[in-house]
Amino acid sequence: MGMKKTVSIVLASVMAAGMMMGGNAAEALASSEKVEFWNDKLANTEQSDIDELMGTISSVSGEDVTCVAYPDTASYQTALQQSIGTGDAPELFTWWSGPQLKTLAESGKLEDLTDIWDQYVVPNGVADSVKDSLSFDGKVYAVPYSLIYNMIIYNKDVFDQYKIEVPTTFDEFVEACATLKENGVTPIALKNDSWAGFIWFQAMLASYDPELYQGVCDGTIAYTDPKVVDVMNKWQDMIDKGYFSDPMQITDMDKSLATGTVAMELEPNYECVSLTNDYGLVPDEDMGTFVLPSMNGDKKVIFYEIAPLCVAANADNKEAAKKVLSRWYEKEFQTVFTNVTGFLCTSQVKSDNACSNQMVAYTQDSDNYQMMLRYYENTDDSVRDVALDELMKFETKAATAEEILPVIQQKADEVFGAQSASEAE
Repeated sequence: MGMKKTVSIVLASVMAAGMMMGGNAAEALASSEKVEFWNDKLANTEQSDIDELMGTISSVSGEDVTCVAYPDTASYQTALQQSIGTGDAPELFTWWSGPQLKTLAESGKLEDLTDIWDQYVVPNGVADSVKDSLSFDGKVYAVPYSLIYNMIIYNKDVFDQYKIEVPTTFDEFVEACATLKENGVTPIALKNDSWAGFIWFQAMLASYDPELYQGVCDGTIAYTDPKVVDVMNKWQDMIDKGYFSDPMQITDMDKSLATGTVAMELEPNYECVSLTNDYGLVPDEDMGTFVLPSMNGDKKVIFYEIAPLCVAANADNKEAAKKVLSRWYEKEFQTVFTNVTGFLCTSQVKSDNACSNQMVAYTQDSDNYQMMLRYYENTDDSVRDVALDELMKFETKAATAEEILPVIQQKADEVFGAQSASEAE
């Protein structure tokens, strides 16, 4: 018996699905092969919630979808890598965007999902531009399991108190920071997680020029490029003027925003829910959201995190898996998915939090906003890890831009120089 059969955990039984769907659908489901869905995202989810998820997608798609939830990332990656090239590969599985997805796609281990994307994903309210992070050589190899959008959340009472309008230009944003600082309010909260130094680095680069940001990520533009140095100097000036807090834990960030000692934080849309549930901020009354304006009048950039959902090319029942994905974004399932996971992936579904909904609505306005994959997944892992350490030094004033940028670029030269040589061969 192969690995796939020995580790399978059936979480939605045919009998339960039959009760939900009625006799004819139950008979069809009972005769179908199972579609196994492997992931490491649901390990801490209540069993009843997983049952509801699997039961709903089975009902909607007419396929018997079962869940194999791994308890940790390490064991999950090991199991998947051992099975992905064999007949024991799961039909559906979650993975990571960026280089890790590209490796699987280029090795021929993923199904082409371009048709599903065009016919079933975008029409159901997922921003079309996020497919860029799931595509290679013109083909789409995954759909979003989860989508997280990062924007500025602000305290509306503080803005109103000091007569600050939501900024539409970067100069207005800096002026708002100056007004807040003059009145004893720290404009922007920073996170103290060791990996979080990239948050404002990517925001400042993309505000200056989205192509500059992307070039740094893919190695075509150096970290020591004069334009990058110019951006870092602008950021340094804002730090020196006290526009950023000392790095703090996210709970302290939220508390400071709620009490008005800081006015803004650049965080994911689920943080709006925490601010409401944990600190009582009423969406659209006590807090609002906006996207950092461009320095040059370009479209504003929304950074997103995405967990890809893939179909294994070697899976026994991959056509059934594609059928499941064709129904994955329908409102009936996505409503349950949002309630269970907290992820709001499509504009068709509304959460109870108006600010979270507003963030998703921005992603549908392609005339004024553009989507870009966040830095953490958008560059080589080894370059990223060096950059995270150096950027945190910069944020905490332990090092200057002139000190950290050459260190990051040295690693980038090693990695991207080697890649270029390999491609040339």
